[in-house]
Parts: sequence; C-alpha cells; structure tokens
Amino acid sequence: MKYYFANLAVHLLITIILIILIVITTNRNRKRKTKHTLTYFLPFMLTAVTIFHAYTCTAPRLLDIKGILEENFYSYSGTIEEVSALRNSVVIDGKSYYTSPLYDIPEVGTPVRIKYTKYGNYMVEIAPGTTEQETETRAS
Repeated sequence: MKYYFANLAVHLLITIILIILIVITTNRNRKRKTKHTLTYFLPFMLTAVTIFHAYTCTAPRLLDIKGILEENFYSYSGTIEEVSALRNSVVIDGKSYYTSPLYDIPEVGTPVRIKYTKYGNYMVEIAPGTTEQETETRAS
C-alpha cells in the first residue's frame, strides 16, 4: 500500500504544479507581460494537459482511497498477456492493471488470480491461478 499512496502523492503533486503554472501564465497574460505570441496560448495548453492528467491518473486514484482503506477489492482470474518494461503494469486478458514494481510478477502466459481496485485498476494482490483445463483435470 505504501507504493499506492506514494504514487497518489506524486500524481497529486503533478496536478497541483500544473494548476500553479496555469495561474502564473494566466497572470502574465493578464498583465501583458507575454513576450512571444505562442506563450499566450500556454494557459490553454496547460489546462488541457491538467484535465487529461487529472482524469486519467489522479481522479481514479483518489476514488480508490475509500476501497483501499476498507479493503474492498474486486477479484479476477486470467492469463498474463504482457508485462511492462518497468514492471509496474500488467495486461491480463486485454485489460491493463497497475502494480508496485516490487511485486514478484509471474511470466507471460501464466494464469493468475488478482485483487484490484475499482477505478484505478491497481493490483493489490497477485497469486498463481489455474486454467479451466487444469481445473477439469483435477476434478476428474
């Protein structure tokens, strides 16, 4: 969980810095201190980047705080299709899940069971799973 809260703090910090930059550039425009024509549009570009970052990174993590504190997670079983180069995200059956790079992630093609948060798809737990064929073989 430490990684989750550290990641949340970093994304909140990035969002706050972007908002501060928007305010600074807007004030420069209002006071007519803008020297280049292109820097006039900087507040608009920063606003678009801030909204995108808040929508894709910060907001889902903020919405997941309640579920993490209450330990209310979703679970899923599937096969790992891809592991990112930084080992902080995994694609399982076409859906991307994020995790701490310190977790021991199984190889590609391995069936797994995961517990993850609702909005941010943050994997809290990853465990080896079984495929349907293995389950049928064991039942026989």
